Amino acid sequence: MENRDELAEMLAVNAEQAKYYDSTDGGSTSEVNSFATNLWRKIRWRAISAVPDHKREVIYRIQQDWLGDLAGKKVLEVGAGTGSYLTSHLVANCAQYDAIELSGVQIRALRDKIGDAPHVRCIEGDFLDCDRLDDDYDVIYAQSFLHHFRHVDVLFDRIEAVTKPGAQIVTLDPLQTWLPARLFRAAFRPFQTDAAWEFPFGHGTLDRLQDRFVVEDRFGLYGRSKWAIALSMLSPKTGHRLGQRWFDWDFETDYVRHRARSCLILSCNLRTAGGPVPAQPRRI
Repeated sequence: MENRDELAEMLAVNAEQAKYYDSTDGGSTSEVNSFATNLWRKIRWRAISAVPDHKREVIYRIQQDWLGDLAGKKVLEVGAGTGSYLTSHLVANCAQYDAIELSGVQIRALRDKIGDAPHVRCIEGDFLDCDRLDDDYDVIYAQSFLHHFRHVDVLFDRIEAVTKPGAQIVTLDPLQTWLPARLFRAAFRPFQTDAAWEFPFGHGTLDRLQDRFVVEDRFGLYGRSKWAIALSMLSPKTGHRLGQRWFDWDFETDYVRHRARSCLILSCNLRTAGGPVPAQPRRI
C-alpha cells in the first residue's frame, strides 16, 4: 500500500513536470520560473564556466567506455529530452534504441533530430507506468534523471521490471552531500519553481543505490574544483584560472573516484541483480 501511494504521488508530480518541460528546458531561464529560479540558473552557469566545456567532455568519454560494444543490445534512454551528448552514439551502435520523455514537445524534437530508423522508438510517457516499454532492456542510459524521483525504491523497482538480469545502468545526477551545497539548496528550495521533482542525492540515497544495484564503477565531478566553482561566483577570472587546473588534478589523482561523495555530481556504472558479479564490486 505504501509503495502504491508513493507511485501515485510521483505520477501526479510527473504530470506537472511534463507541463513544465513543454514550456521550457531544465537549465534555461524562463518566464515560467520564479525570479529566484532564474537568478540561480544565471549564477550556476556563471559558476560552472570555471571549467570549460571541452574539459567536461571527459564525462562522456568515460561513459562511452563503460557502454562498450552495443551491437545486438536493446538500449532505453530515460528522460531523453531533446537528446543527450551520447544519444547519437547510442542510436548508431545498438540493435534497438528506445527513448522515453515526459514532455511531448521535447520528444518530438528528439524524433525530428534522430529520424525514424526502424530500430528507433521515441515514446512520450511516464517511465513509471508507460505500457509501451519492453521488459528486457540490456542498457538504461539515465542522464540527470534519477534525482527527479522522491521515492527511489519505487523507481528502482521499475528499473528492474524493464531490464534483463544483469542489465547495465549508466547514470549522472547532482549531489548534495557537500555541506555548503546542502545548505545553499535548502535555503533556495522554498523559492524553486521545480522543487517538486528535484531531489539531488544525499548520503541516504547513495546508500540505497549501492544496496539495490551492483556498482561496477563510479566517479564524481568537481572535487577540489568545486572550490573554483564557488570562487567564480565572486571572481569569474580567478575561478576560471583555478578551475581548469583543479579539474585536471581531480582526475589525475583519481580523487573523483576515491572521494566521489565529496563531489557535486556523480556518474555511476551499475548492474541490476542476476548478472555476473565483479570480483571487486565498488562502493560509492
